[in-house]
Amino acid sequence: MSIMISVVIPAYNEEKLINACLESLKNQNFGSRNYEVIVVDNKSTDGTLMIAKDLNVKLISEPRKGVSFAVRKGFSEAAGEIVATTDADTKVNPDWISNIYNTFISNPEAVIIGGKLIFYPRNLLSRFAGFFLNYIGGVILKTTGCSNFAIRKRIYLKIGGIRQDINFNFDTDLCFRAKKEGKSIFLLNNPVVSSSRHYRGIEGIKYCLRIAVNSLALMIFKRTLFFDMVDIRD
Repeated sequence: MSIMISVVIPAYNEEKLINACLESLKNQNFGSRNYEVIVVDNKSTDGTLMIAKDLNVKLISEPRKGVSFAVRKGFSEAAGEIVATTDADTKVNPDWISNIYNTFISNPEAVIIGGKLIFYPRNLLSRFAGFFLNYIGGVILKTTGCSNFAIRKRIYLKIGGIRQDINFNFDTDLCFRAKKEGKSIFLLNNPVVSSSRHYRGIEGIKYCLRIAVNSLALMIFKRTLFFDMVDIRD
């Protein structure tokens, strides 16, 4: 049976959280339909690799440091007609792949599908970030990546994939470009639970501001101002 969906997980020093992520992907109710999970190690120096090996996923490496480089490498290795991605600090629900697949099947004009994010542990800043991403980005703009999106592989290749010059907000840029090729759908009923580690204190406020500035720059100038992401691990 051909692989219908590939799931790409970029990972850098995620030994504390990646097991829960991969277990949630292992326990999907996708039945006998085929899917693959690809973990892209991005120069981890902890136990991330050993955990991924123990869970029998496709494991590849990307030596260039940066989440966009890791995701791009994973997409290049993906065999699926549909490629989804989430983060190593994120858990998906048992229906996650089924909901993505069924939405694409019932909407042949759809080119990219996003979904709701729930940040945990919850705090005031993470609640604000969730509102901004889910309702402003997802419901109003119909375009948000952020740990929960999938794209048709042929569309990904047609638009040139992930840009080499964008790292922070690479997914936002990809969504903007994919929307021009067809319909973008945002699923509020297909949430993932992601770590709120980026949304804490002063550094969390700075992180939110960088997201907002980069998103605005993409809409106006088709480029970002901030390239690097801050590595925060629990």
